Amino acid sequence: MNNKDDGLPHAARQDKLSRRGPEDKVRAETLDTAATESKSMQESITLEHIVHPEMLTCTADTLLSAAARQMTAARYSSILVTQNGAIVGIWTERDALALDMSDPLAFQAPIGDHMASPVKTIHIGADLGEAAVRFREEKVRHLLAVDDNGTVRGIVTQTDIVLNQGLEYYLSLRQVKSVFNDSYPVVASNVPLDAAVRTMLAGRFDALLVAYPDGSHGILTERDVLHRVGGAQTLSEVGASASHPLVCVTPDTSLYQARKLLVERQLRHLGVTGSDGRLRGLLAFSDILTHIESDYIRQLRDALKEREHSLALSLQHLRLAAKVFESTLEGIMVTNARQIVESVNPAFTQITGYKAHEVIGKTPAILSSGRQDAAFYQKMQEDLSVHGHWQGEIWNRRRSGEIYPEWLTINTVRNTRGEAVNFVGVFSDITKRKAAEKQMQFLAYHDGLTGLPNRELFFDRLEHAIAHAHRNRHMVAVMFLDLNKFKQINDTLGHHVGDQLLQMVAQRLTASVREGDTVARLGGDEFIVVLESVAQASDVLSVAQKIMAALSQPMQLDEHEINVGTSIGISLYPTDSEQPHALIKCADAAMYLAKQGEHSHFRFFNAADSSEPSAG
Repeated sequence: MNNKDDGLPHAARQDKLSRRGPEDKVRAETLDTAATESKSMQESITLEHIVHPEMLTCTADTLLSAAARQMTAARYSSILVTQNGAIVGIWTERDALALDMSDPLAFQAPIGDHMASPVKTIHIGADLGEAAVRFREEKVRHLLAVDDNGTVRGIVTQTDIVLNQGLEYYLSLRQVKSVFNDSYPVVASNVPLDAAVRTMLAGRFDALLVAYPDGSHGILTERDVLHRVGGAQTLSEVGASASHPLVCVTPDTSLYQARKLLVERQLRHLGVTGSDGRLRGLLAFSDILTHIESDYIRQLRDALKEREHSLALSLQHLRLAAKVFESTLEGIMVTNARQIVESVNPAFTQITGYKAHEVIGKTPAILSSGRQDAAFYQKMQEDLSVHGHWQGEIWNRRRSGEIYPEWLTINTVRNTRGEAVNFVGVFSDITKRKAAEKQMQFLAYHDGLTGLPNRELFFDRLEHAIAHAHRNRHMVAVMFLDLNKFKQINDTLGHHVGDQLLQMVAQRLTASVREGDTVARLGGDEFIVVLESVAQASDVLSVAQKIMAALSQPMQLDEHEINVGTSIGISLYPTDSEQPHALIKCADAAMYLAKQGEHSHFRFFNAADSSEPSAG
């Protein structure tokens, strides 16, 4: 959880102040006063007051499993690595996700091979605001606090910064229902642990919800993965590693009580259940902080809209306005009525790469990606003119040239005469959110192991193929495949070899058919193929022979050379049936007969069952 950044230097604001009119000077002086007092508040608390002098340490040759056990026993999220009495690296719960959960030998590697080095440091006299900036810039969760002599005095975490911000008043006024996330990834309890950990690492998720067959839920966190590493165990299913049952609260619980429960139970996530007991989402510690900062931003907008009365606002509101502008994780850009940039906050620089002096005096067009046309910006201007605000998704360009998506809200600030004097844009980078949505959408219609279409997408493709064949008077072939000896290979050589085998089979099947055909995995070692626009049955025969030849070639998996064949059942539209489910049943029946032989076979479905169908 990141926290607060420092803003423009006081001298820079004074220089800008000298070039503004009376009204702008009043607003600048107000924000200057608030920023000074906000900074004074943060400077009253230094890291020396909150640093943890007790640190968990180990040597570089310590095994990862042993280090994980130390961290689990102490409930620490990191361990420092020492050599000859000096700290040379750090290993955290997050780093555990990078280990191969399917390989127990990975846990026996020395921690020195996996630690991050060197460890980032900060002066122990730094205030909370400065520390928050460092956490964001360095993209770490832990910093070593050192004195003037470079002596390590302890360790400080992002959580320490959050818990010492004095936000209890705002927490008590808000409820869980205004914050919780209803779109956290959910995986079944029988999903392989290594697959779940890969999902966490790839999507940068700090947790996954786990659904059990009895309808209950658990949660897999970085700490749970660490516990598994400490136990040097590689269980095949995520349900055995997740924390279960999930600790839950109701939507009406105050954020203050929710945070208190998180701290007392030493948790980072809580489930949120409705009155019917059904799980509605997940509340993370970071969600609470993000929501509070959103409240701060809204209060900043109000302060800017009412700037004529800003001097009459309470000192607390002024401190709040300055703290929001300098500290929020969302980028803020303030322009004048002519849309010339007057100020930006540190988060703006963090997101776009542009420093304040590079954009002040220019227009927001410096960020334009070229993806939006003139009509888009015309509609934005109309909404600002008529309604006083605009909100939506927009693609902008960073200083590096990278184009990225952001969620942008623009509000018009008017004076007492109703004239627009400022525009305030508040935005957040939604690159990760869009990537996660795309990944979840893909997983909804594809097999997580092989990447092939799953059952739902397969039926959609089959129905489409039948409709197309009906219009063009073509045939459609359905091929049901079952691997020979797969269970024996899986049981003898292990599930990780079995998974590699299924992935290799998927690749060879895809390479054996046309681009417009469909290869899907129904589950286990069962695959199914749809051949579209088939002119005659002999075309299917050649494809079946090609598949059998491809799968009969040896496969090199790890140190094993594996030979695996397949049995194939084939049904044809419209000869055998015109219904998707019936075609699959026919192909399945034919496959069952083909499997009776001693070697790999394929058979066409024969409804009569009295005559010998064609076989290979």
